[in-house]
Amino acid sequence: MKLLRTKTWNWWDISLLKWCCLMYGMIVGAYFHEYVMQYVWVVLVAAMILTIRPAIAYFKD
Repeated sequence: MKLLRTKTWNWWDISLLKWCCLMYGMIVGAYFHEYVMQYVWVVLVAAMILTIRPAIAYFKD
């Protein structure tokens, strides 16, 4: 079984994956609330930096 393989996803599969990631993130964020709030700016900057690459890939012709 190949772990990394190319697959064309349906739109509903991608939306379910995004919702699951959002829900897991909310659970982890609630559980580690005190630790995350100490580094909220680091998490925010990391999220912004990680957003740049997909945005460029999306808008690039």
